[in-house]
Amino acid sequence: MRTVTQSEQRTFRRCPREHFLAYAQRYRPVTDAETLRFGTLWHRALEIYWRHPNKELRLEVALQGLRVDGARSGSDPFQTATVEALLLGYDARWKDEHFEVLAVEVEFSAPLINPETGHASKTFILGGKLDAIARAQDGHVYIVEHKTSSEDLGAASTYWQRLRIDSQVSTYYAGARALGFDVAGCIYDVVAKPSLRPLKATQNPKYTKDGRLYANQREFDETPDEYEARLLAHITENPDRYYHRGTVVRLEAEEVEAAFDSWQTTRLIREAELAQRYPRNADACPRYGRMCSFFDVCTGAASLDDPSRFRQLDNPHEELSSDTQSSR
Repeated sequence: MRTVTQSEQRTFRRCPREHFLAYAQRYRPVTDAETLRFGTLWHRALEIYWRHPNKELRLEVALQGLRVDGARSGSDPFQTATVEALLLGYDARWKDEHFEVLAVEVEFSAPLINPETGHASKTFILGGKLDAIARAQDGHVYIVEHKTSSEDLGAASTYWQRLRIDSQVSTYYAGARALGFDVAGCIYDVVAKPSLRPLKATQNPKYTKDGRLYANQREFDETPDEYEARLLAHITENPDRYYHRGTVVRLEAEEVEAAFDSWQTTRLIREAELAQRYPRNADACPRYGRMCSFFDVCTGAASLDDPSRFRQLDNPHEELSSDTQSSR
């Protein structure tokens, strides 16, 4: 038996060939690791924040941890400044919300159930990680999922509507039950990615007769500290633009639908493995203004053996420990 995660299932649904390269051959693009560093820094900062037992000290401790992690990982200082500003705003927005934190960054493994027969798969087990499990002021226990997004996060946006059919949420429910928690819902704790960017020095600046720059021109690039102060001011003026929480619930019928989604997807994964055929999906090559990171491999313009482009993993599920992925 082997572990299958929602991330793996999502990759297969998008493109079986990408799934083969990423999970069967365990390759990841180097550039993806760099672009994902923002999300990694944010999740790590929130892990420290939620894990700390002292409400008065958790912000300071999380900020210290963020700076250490940013320096250790070689993150762009502007990226670290962005996460720091968001964390300061996050604490101001939510510090008065009371949660009894029961678990943070907890891994789970759960049976993959055939909803038609009620029997567990003999090939796959579901694996994953929950950002947090907490008891709210209403006395109920909730899964807490931290997300960052560039999408419209308004109450009527498709972002929230899509969660009604997102199998990942249903997998979280199964994972929480496997860990012994009876949850009332999943709190989506979403932060909007800032659109503000560091200001650059004006090329060929113009000066007045007394030596001053004309308005809206800069002599020097904005420093990380200056950028953070400007971003924090914008966040302070627009907290509802940046911070959103919504509770996603699952009815029994919705969990059954999600179970069919996962069961059918894993059957297709197994069929591809047995046939050793992984069809390409050219419709999935464009990705938010760029091409899939494996596009050059599929078109013969690059090799997986190029260490400047790709790295090979020992563990196909980087987010999980080896213990969670071992056979059960």
